[in-house]
Amino acid sequence: MAENQHNELITVTAEELMDRQFLPRHSVIDHFLPTGTFILSGQPKIGKSFLMLMLCWCVSEGKPFLGFDTRQSEVLYLTLEDTDARIQERLSRMFGNTDWDGSRLHLTFRATQNGEDLIQQLQNFVFEHPETRLIVIDTLYLVRESGNSATYSYGSDYKDIRPFKLFTDAYDLALILVHHTNKKPDEGNPFNQISGTNGLLGAADGGFVLCAEQEKRFLHCIGRDLPMQHYELHFDQETCLWELIRSYNSTAELMPEPLLDMIDTIVEDTWQGSATDLLESIQRIKPDFPLQPNTLTRKLNSLTSRLEKEKGIIYRYRRSSEKRVLEFTRISVE
Repeated sequence: MAENQHNELITVTAEELMDRQFLPRHSVIDHFLPTGTFILSGQPKIGKSFLMLMLCWCVSEGKPFLGFDTRQSEVLYLTLEDTDARIQERLSRMFGNTDWDGSRLHLTFRATQNGEDLIQQLQNFVFEHPETRLIVIDTLYLVRESGNSATYSYGSDYKDIRPFKLFTDAYDLALILVHHTNKKPDEGNPFNQISGTNGLLGAADGGFVLCAEQEKRFLHCIGRDLPMQHYELHFDQETCLWELIRSYNSTAELMPEPLLDMIDTIVEDTWQGSATDLLESIQRIKPDFPLQPNTLTRKLNSLTSRLEKEKGIIYRYRRSSEKRVLEFTRISVE
């Protein structure tokens, strides 16, 4: 959006908004890690860095992470509290030193910049490595714009996270900021354990809390595009790898949408036409289908992501001064 030179609000009507189509954003790990800015908090020495190194390696190698399929991509890991020798030893211990590539996992052990200067460095890296879909910064404390922790407030916490949020929105990737928890546990809401104010999680797209509860280890997750999830994990002391034991409330129950099934029936390989053409095809299946062509298009715009994920059909809406065209292309569902 262009900069407003007249200090006026730039608005969009609800009608204009509903007539737009927003393409699905990438996920690094379906049902676990979408794109966006996330905070991972955990108790000291609980294994946060091992979990993040495992995540970075799995995504860069295209291997499953905690049983979830990953989308292989370039990965940047800012491991700012460890040395290169220690990370080499961990990689060898966790994954062996043969039978894997490693060229997609980029590591750095020093960060001389913070705030907007660091964002510029990240932008430069992504420009040079456009297939980057995951960045991990370990830890948040070492790259914060704000000064002494005694001065942190909701405003300063929010301000520190906001540039990362804008960065991930612009480049469609996931960024995880490793943080720590308060000493006092909160059994009612594990996310209250994140050290600092609610400004941190408020500015981010979601958060993870890795914690010990009696003899067990749990990873609690919450996000704008994910339901609250809870995973019981096990940390293998010999291999230093995390394993998934069981999950709780791991998927969201979406309301059934009959229109998805009708599109699935109509589209074989490809389909192209106007909203009126599509409505006629739908009414052959369901004569009392209630929508009109313009409202049908708006409905499809809001279902773009679900149509691709659930039915393996890519929907695109093209609008010109002469006509409006709806296009559907069937792909294979992973």
